[in-house]
Amino acid sequence: MRYLIKIFFLIFLFVSCKKEIKLFDKLSQSETGVDFKNELIENEKFNLIEYLYFYNGGGVATGDINNDGLVDIYFSSNQGKNKLYLNRGNFNFIDITKSAGVESSNEWKTGVSLVDVNGDGYLDIYQNRLGGYKDIKGRNQLFINNKDLTFTEMAKEFGLDFEGFSTHSAFFDYDGDGDLDLYLLNHSVHTERSYGSYKLRFEKSERSGDKLYRNELDKGNTFFEDVSDESGILSSNIGYGLGIGISDINRDGCDDIYISNDFRENDYLYLNNCDGTFTESLEGYMNHTSRFSMGNDIADINNDQYPDIFVLDMLPEDEEVLKRSAGDDSYEIYEMKLRFGFNKQFSRNTLQLNNKNNSFSEISQIADIHATDWSWSTLIEDFDLDSKNDIYITNGIVKRPNDMDYINFISNEKLDGGLSQNPNLLNRKLVDEMPSGKVSNYAFKNLSDLSFDNVSSSWGLDFNGYSNGSTYEDFDNDGDFDLVVNNINDNALIYRNNSREHYSKNYLKVNFKGIKNNLYGVGAKVLLWAKEKSLYKENFLNRGFMSSKSSGLLFGLDTIDVVDSIKVIWPSKKVQTIYNIKSNSHIILNEADAENEYKGQIQNKELFNVNKSLYGIKYEHKENIFNDFNRERLLPYMISKEGPAISVADINIDGNYDLFFGSASFSESRLYLGTDQGNYIENESSFKNDFISEDVDSEFFDVDGDKDLDLYVVSAGNEFPYSAESLRDRLYILENNKYKRKDNLPDIAQHGSVVRNYDYDKDGDNDLFVAGRVIPGKYGFSPNSYFLRNDGSGLFTIDSLNTFSYNFGMITDAIWHDMNDDGYKDLITCGDWNGINLYINTKGTLKREDNFIGSELRGLWFSIHIVDINNDGIKDIIAGNFGENSKLKVDKLNPLKMYYGDFDDNNSIEQLISFQKEGKEFLIFNKDELSKQLNYIAKKYVSYNDFAGLEVADIFSKKTLLKNKILEVNELRSLVLLSKDGKYEVSYLPKMAQISPVNDIQHLDYDNDSNTDIIIFGNMTNVSPYFGSLDSNYGILLRGIGEGKFKYIDQKKSGLNIRGVVSKVLPLDKNRSKFVIGINDNKPSIISLNDKD
Repeated sequence: MRYLIKIFFLIFLFVSCKKEIKLFDKLSQSETGVDFKNELIENEKFNLIEYLYFYNGGGVATGDINNDGLVDIYFSSNQGKNKLYLNRGNFNFIDITKSAGVESSNEWKTGVSLVDVNGDGYLDIYQNRLGGYKDIKGRNQLFINNKDLTFTEMAKEFGLDFEGFSTHSAFFDYDGDGDLDLYLLNHSVHTERSYGSYKLRFEKSERSGDKLYRNELDKGNTFFEDVSDESGILSSNIGYGLGIGISDINRDGCDDIYISNDFRENDYLYLNNCDGTFTESLEGYMNHTSRFSMGNDIADINNDQYPDIFVLDMLPEDEEVLKRSAGDDSYEIYEMKLRFGFNKQFSRNTLQLNNKNNSFSEISQIADIHATDWSWSTLIEDFDLDSKNDIYITNGIVKRPNDMDYINFISNEKLDGGLSQNPNLLNRKLVDEMPSGKVSNYAFKNLSDLSFDNVSSSWGLDFNGYSNGSTYEDFDNDGDFDLVVNNINDNALIYRNNSREHYSKNYLKVNFKGIKNNLYGVGAKVLLWAKEKSLYKENFLNRGFMSSKSSGLLFGLDTIDVVDSIKVIWPSKKVQTIYNIKSNSHIILNEADAENEYKGQIQNKELFNVNKSLYGIKYEHKENIFNDFNRERLLPYMISKEGPAISVADINIDGNYDLFFGSASFSESRLYLGTDQGNYIENESSFKNDFISEDVDSEFFDVDGDKDLDLYVVSAGNEFPYSAESLRDRLYILENNKYKRKDNLPDIAQHGSVVRNYDYDKDGDNDLFVAGRVIPGKYGFSPNSYFLRNDGSGLFTIDSLNTFSYNFGMITDAIWHDMNDDGYKDLITCGDWNGINLYINTKGTLKREDNFIGSELRGLWFSIHIVDINNDGIKDIIAGNFGENSKLKVDKLNPLKMYYGDFDDNNSIEQLISFQKEGKEFLIFNKDELSKQLNYIAKKYVSYNDFAGLEVADIFSKKTLLKNKILEVNELRSLVLLSKDGKYEVSYLPKMAQISPVNDIQHLDYDNDSNTDIIIFGNMTNVSPYFGSLDSNYGILLRGIGEGKFKYIDQKKSGLNIRGVVSKVLPLDKNRSKFVIGINDNKPSIISLNDKD
């Protein structure tokens, strides 16, 4: 027996010690023959201080320069010689740089492309360079392929010897004339002219502005003409272009452009008008972008056959590095930039999900790919051949100029006069004082459903260094994509992909034979269908950051043996379809075989129509100016901007729904009466006398038993002091067809949230539940929520027993519903840092049900809705939560916490919000944000390094934390409490329902299948810079598919495209086919179901 145990133990050791098989193997220099290294040498005249992009690194281009079927590599060196390596097969490369004549001079070089510029079927080399800056005289170079492994530099002859601040190039046929045109991506340098409003983007700059060159080959000329101005391309001094992506964004057959701009300038989204011109359209398509936008890539990440856009920034994942680094602007600076005309920008990676209806939803945080530190190049491709596109990211900077202690060091040197007295200090000391920014590269496996898994280590791609340009290629022609990476001060990386060798995944390789002068078919798009898979790829060369790949596409097929069909759309808009293609094959598509003309996407009838006329409604909600963060700097989001209130009822009993719109402070509320013609006419009322109040909720009901509908309006306003007159709710009695305010309410003045009427004591009149939202200036503390009894005449008094029995918390929504079938409706509430709580009504006395499943689900809840979802005859509860698309990640074991109280004994309340990460508890705010509210923090932690990495318990003593109060959140997902077997169980809404806070919910049955469908609206934009703008919901339609489950209906099919923060949604007809939508600080919207064809 002992002998068997020893044998087993030895076998176990042997198995455990076997080398782990990784998806990628990093090949050594001796294996590949590639000895390139991009070495940087700083001196007094040229360094990071003198040139802000000194550490951006170089690019890498791949392509088959001699048409032998093997892909070759060309590396760009910033200061040294470029290198060209010829692929001899089996990852064996030889250096042919000198004999090929493509070393390029030692002037500063950046991006590089291998592309057939002159349309002769051989790849040429276009090298971007820095020129006309300081003492650098470089011009872009074009090496024309002589077809004998040698090249001749001819940039001037082709009109492409640009001298300026060049980053990268993209060659594509933007005008569909059969040759490749050039978008030249350039960058600015900081000058006095770089600062100002958005209007600066219309001032032309010859050296730093982007350029569009039209190839004249189709006219018989080997020359490129600058057509930037006539084509609508911005060419200014504030465009810090670092990334370029080409894609048919809207699938109209014409190639569009996405530009990543560093610093304050917006990114650019140029939509091709299909007539040789572009329209910059970013703000109409995207609600926010990255702030320090760097490399980008464009590909389909959710297999809906539309391209999505991923843009890199420099948000650290490591908590210690994050707390040492400069990050997002203060809210004041952020607002100032908006006033200057710039779009919303936040310092993190952004993944823009294409909604297929001229809008994008930014989802990087729900995908958990938003923080990868100082990132340069991103490649979106199916690296493991499972038919889902994965993500690779290069990282690292030699020195971190955004380190806060370093920034303070510079400021101190300036104050001491050190820089002016000793200019050489700039070169000797300032750069040396910067900390290193060596960071590992990242790889993310696509898990589908907007989810990614960090597989950097398990895939063997977590190289730690300073990696910049990168691209992918099938170097060994085995049917999977390998990787090549350009590093600063380190050997270039070449990774062999083992998907085919070790995992036996299938693939389809597609190459192109174009006509005219685009023989490689650059710009061709391929749609693939195989079993239940639908894939989409585009044949563009530029990739990642300052890099490019060869022509051709590779589709991962997982275990699929036969592809049902593929459709190729050529740049000429010719279309061809091929059927029944065996997997693991290599096909060449010939444009000459294409016959049909691409007509663009088929426009099916949308489910909803958005009525632009608003049927005569002129109301617009206009928020008053107030910044909650000036008074409570540690708030997660503002509480003062939660309107408008909306109520719907037929108040004049004419068979038409009428509308009340509540206003923000210092604006007048409005009442509109519906007409038989379907329009609305404004009704004169007495609301203007109460213009100072902020309306956040309202309800029509019969107050005084005279059979007409009176109106109750809830007042709010975090800007007002507690018990201010403007915080009093208002009761309007309908008399002689006019509403008049009556003083029939108790002496209550507070920041409220909702009113819900119901005769909870069954005495024949309507009573009220009136909820409190917050105590102004004391976020976290529970305000009072009141039960108001009606005496029958419309005079209300406080029901003390029900009101003061419980601490209700910060309520955001409530609803009456009979949960136990005893004939008395019970009360369900939800709230901020609260659960979904049930109060059972026993003949007018309400008692909290502590065992209710919703009570343990503590979230940042904003809405609840009651409807039978699973058709069992019992109403279910839909609850709208904060969502998963933020930096906050929680579960029951790792809750979000908020410590609140007076931490500095100055009679003001602070909120310390913390999160759990790898077993440690950190504050969400950094040292500066914390110090603005707690001055002693700046004195206690002089340097940022002293503060970085500290846990909550390191900053505050246990005694300090215990003397204050604490709230927790353990659930951020919107969900359904689904009735089943006499109990409720949790069922989460689909992932797309989690991309923004859900402020309101309505149900309908749009397809008449007897399954309940729902529409959800929300968003939140007045939030702490830590969160950015939570604005990815344009109105989400979820189709009921039975058993309480839902399926997301995409925006193109639903027709929903509502921008802004939606506070309220109400049906405008009994069939629930028409809805009014209240939007904060904007006009309302009305949507209606289109008639079925």
